[in-house]
Amino acid sequence: MRTRPAPLVAVAKVTVRDVEESVRAPVDLRPLLQAEVGVKSVGYLDAVLVDRGDRVRKGQLLALVRPSDLPDQLAAARSAAAQAQAAVALARANRDRAVALAPSGRISRQELQQAETALAAAEAAAAAAGSQVGGLAVKLGETRITSPLDGVVSARRLDPGALVGPGTNTGAILTVDQVDVLRLFVSVNEGEVQRLKLGQIAHIELDSMPGRRWDGNVVRLAPALDPATRTLEAEVQLDNRRGELRAGMYGRASIVTGVHPGALTVPVGAVQMSNGRNFVYALQGDKVQRREVKLGVDGEDWLEVLSGLQSEEEVVTAGLEGLADGSQIRAARNVDPYGGAAASEVRKPALPRE
Repeated sequence: MRTRPAPLVAVAKVTVRDVEESVRAPVDLRPLLQAEVGVKSVGYLDAVLVDRGDRVRKGQLLALVRPSDLPDQLAAARSAAAQAQAAVALARANRDRAVALAPSGRISRQELQQAETALAAAEAAAAAAGSQVGGLAVKLGETRITSPLDGVVSARRLDPGALVGPGTNTGAILTVDQVDVLRLFVSVNEGEVQRLKLGQIAHIELDSMPGRRWDGNVVRLAPALDPATRTLEAEVQLDNRRGELRAGMYGRASIVTGVHPGALTVPVGAVQMSNGRNFVYALQGDKVQRREVKLGVDGEDWLEVLSGLQSEEEVVTAGLEGLADGSQIRAARNVDPYGGAAASEVRKPALPRE
């Protein structure tokens, strides 16, 4: 009678590595600063000098607005200011004449006071007229729309000929984003908030750029939790001076809150869960021993083992079904447990840091 051969299983050594303890969350990239560029005075849009995607500098001319009646108002205000200055000159001459005649008694003290009061009133009127001219000149200058920051034009909403200004319901003409630094917000659960600190490193992986990783730092923590989600937002900033990243990109971020040096890890497929307990099958010659292990950090495709294994041991990574404590096995090493190819052919490359 032929005996059934022992089952063939994939085995691998326990891996020793520095394990990062982290909090993770999905994120999207946002510009560091964003400005909606509009106009304060009513007029018609004469020209838009930039378009979406154009890089601009702070103070650069972006658009021109043809004001409706500001030039006429400014001309009238300047005329009124000139008249006010003439009134001041006349009032000052009358006051000086009164001051000269008062000692001889040729005019009364009351007439002297009236001359001084008239001069003060004329000077106040001249000052008001000058302020009116200055205010209208500022408004006229605001028809030259300039960029409030260094960045890139992310939206252009209007074309020449559109009526713009307060009360026209046209909104902003352009949107300018500062993108040399991008920021993202990581929502951290209430139970993990105490592990957060300013300056901690955050790793970011983006769906649109698989196989790459960017590192940033936590620069700001929200002062309070969101009462609806019971989470705290941690702000992370990324250097984007190379211009590779774009606002709106989606990915995942993990904030490193601690490091376990020399930790033991096993592939996630090596762990069997039963009734809330975790087990692995460790090799003992040509047999396996079922051991309960305590797990730590979940690395997605690997798990940290806090107790139950030693660094030089091997564990079953595929073919656990049907095994029991003391089962005899045939071990296949350096094999991908999922595809059967040599492990060296399917090994994941380490993610490069940016």
